[in-house]
Amino acid sequence: MVCSLRIIGACVAFIASTTSALSLSTPPVRSVDVTFAAESTISSIVKRDAFVMMPAVQKAPLKTGGPAVLDRPVAERKQTKEPTKKKNTSGDSGWEVRIFNDGMNTREHVARTLVQIVGLSEVAAYQTMMQAHQNGMSAVGTWIYERAEMYRDALKKSGIVCDMVPVEEDR
Repeated sequence: MVCSLRIIGACVAFIASTTSALSLSTPPVRSVDVTFAAESTISSIVKRDAFVMMPAVQKAPLKTGGPAVLDRPVAERKQTKEPTKKKNTSGDSGWEVRIFNDGMNTREHVARTLVQIVGLSEVAAYQTMMQAHQNGMSAVGTWIYERAEMYRDALKKSGIVCDMVPVEEDR
């Protein structure tokens, strides 16, 4: 009991001394007697200055003349031509997924992504990637609408520039 009271008293004394040292602009208000009693005996008397609570953060003056952020102007577009027809999303006709050559992705990344997402063999993925690299565009494959859309979205998520177009079948 006596030991814990001494520890608490030492902590209070330490906090009081550091706080009064930090608040240099505020003079001490009055002195306080702190006593520790243990089983009706006084062990020690510590005389400390009382401290005044100060705000931790003072308001900083407003800064002016800093960098400004401007919004990009919005240009209204006029529709001059008729709206395009809604794409046929039926699952009966085939849809072709195409990839395009871009300067951002490495050839290795494109081939690896084609293997992982579309499921092409490594040789077929390499040939498709090289065709897109040399000619600017390459057809990955033809699937029903839902599967082609799934592959296109996954390829775009991987950073590959691609699209899907309906395949015109000769009937």
